[in-house]
Amino acid sequence: MFEQFDAALREAGFLAVSGQIVDATIVAAPKQRNTNGEKRAIKDGRIPEGWKDKPAKLAQKDRDARWTVKYTKAKVRGDGSVPPVDLAIPAFGYKNHVSIDRAHGLIRKWTATHAAAHDGARPEEVLDRPRLLCEASSPTTSRRRE
Repeated sequence: MFEQFDAALREAGFLAVSGQIVDATIVAAPKQRNTNGEKRAIKDGRIPEGWKDKPAKLAQKDRDARWTVKYTKAKVRGDGSVPPVDLAIPAFGYKNHVSIDRAHGLIRKWTATHAAAHDGARPEEVLDRPRLLCEASSPTTSRRRE
């Protein structure tokens, strides 16, 4: 879908070449209440025993979402002091990985993974490499290097 949008912009004479911003956002999914055996089977990529016999249960179980921990800086207190620890917030669900055009905020590329997927492994999927090469060889970029 984003490729079609990009093509339509190019045909109209618009080029989004002002840089790219890549970010990932956790999207929560309903928490699953599974037994330890069911959790092991899901992590191994199998359907837990007994679920195939119950299509209604199987349809309501999310076998692709995963747990992760989101770390965030502790906020400054009203008196100006900072708590001694940062916050670790568990989250269950998915992660949206997005690349946008810096100047216009247009989505360039997007992919989704389970929440535990490492952000650093996704740039190749969301970065627009030909656009990066174009930006690296532009006159403004070469002036910045000097």
